[in-house]
This record gives sequence, C-alpha cells and structure tokens, in this order.
Amino acid sequence: MQAIPLGAASPTLPKAAIFAPVKRPRREFKRVSEPLSALLSRFDPEGRMRVYQLWDFWDAVVGAAIAERAQPQRIHDGILFVQVATHTWMQELQFLKEDIRTRLNDRLGAALISDLRFVLGRIPRRRAEPPEPLPVPVAVPDLPPTGTAEIDDVLRRIATAAARRRAQAEPRRKRRKG
Repeated sequence: MQAIPLGAASPTLPKAAIFAPVKRPRREFKRVSEPLSALLSRFDPEGRMRVYQLWDFWDAVVGAAIAERAQPQRIHDGILFVQVATHTWMQELQFLKEDIRTRLNDRLGAALISDLRFVLGRIPRRRAEPPEPLPVPVAVPDLPPTGTAEIDDVLRRIATAAARRRAQAEPRRKRRKG
C-alpha cells in the first residue's frame, strides 16, 4: 500500500472533493421547555408534580406570622407534612388545617393535597430583608433660572441625581484608601 502525502490529491477522488466543506442541514432551535413538558406529561399525566410548586408560594398563602413558625417539609401520597416550631402553634394550626388545605389546593388549581400533618421541629431562622437605604441627603448647587419651569425642574432633578451619586461614591473611595 502506498502512502499519500498530506495535501496531495487522492488517485481515486478529485482534489476538490477532498477539501470541499461538508454541508449539514440546518436544524431549527427548540425551546428546552417543549420536549421537557412533553416528557413530563408522559411520566406525570395527572399533573401531580405541580404540588411541589407550593414551596414557592407557601408564605403568601399562610401569611408571614405562620410562615415564620411553620414550613412545608415533605409530601407523601397527597399528605403535606408541615414542620412547626412549637406545640402551641401545632394546636393553632390544627384549627386552621382545612382552611390552609383549601387555599393551597385553590392556588395549585387541583385537589392535590388531601391532608396536612403537623410535625414538631426546628424552623430555621430566615434572614431579614435589608431595608431600603434612605436617600442620602445631598447639597444641590443653585442653578440659574432658564426661564422655563419645566427645564428648571429637569435640570434640578439631574443635578440632584448627580450629587446623590457623588455622595454615595465617597464612602467607597474612603474605604479603598483607608
């Protein structure tokens, strides 16, 4: 067998055929959600996986006071196990059990939760959302009047925003130097 040097034409194929780019058919892109939703509908035709969305809206359905002391733990055969901080809250939630179950099922769009069971356990403390920072008081330079109230107002707002940005940037500069 005779070796053909690289770049040399093959004795059986023309040189253009060796170096011609391969044309592949273009494929249309599909969203990932399309095949995944089709696959999920095959594995979960009754839509029971929706029940796991309740972790996203638990706080909104039960309210902040209850959400601080009770959190969903797991779901088994349509029974939602809720971890509760104290015996007192367990007793209180027993009275609200049907109302909570009804509101959760309404939000889910189907009767996916058949019962609630309360389990005593430690509820992890949530980090409090930091409050919105108060606007930094800034000294805005006096601008000469232009004669038009609208233009004066716009220029005053621009000057205030620029002064506020400078005032907020000053502590950062001091930290870098210090």
